[in-house]
Amino acid sequence: MRATLPLLRQYGFPAVRRKRLETLQVNLGYRCNQSCVHCHVNAGPTRTEMNAGCRDRGGDQVPAAVATLDITGGAPELHPRFRSLVSGARRLAST
Repeated sequence: MRATLPLLRQYGFPAVRRKRLETLQVNLGYRCNQSCVHCHVNAGPTRTEMNAGCRDRGGDQVPAAVATLDITGGAPELHPRFRSLVSGARRLAST
């Protein structure tokens, strides 16, 4: 593998700086009620993997500074904790 840092220095690439977190994407798992051939994560009805952190926690774990919560997965609304995650996040957003 070729080292890229020397190339960045050679061409004067500006330093990368991390800004404030604005969007948090949470993947709830791969369960979906469809099996689309084009699905890049191969989600489907037989997939059982779920994000363990979302399984045990609600939206109260979402950092308050986050402006956008992007909930993704196979079909996130099929996750058993989906409603509690959304409800908790909405409570935080209204405070």
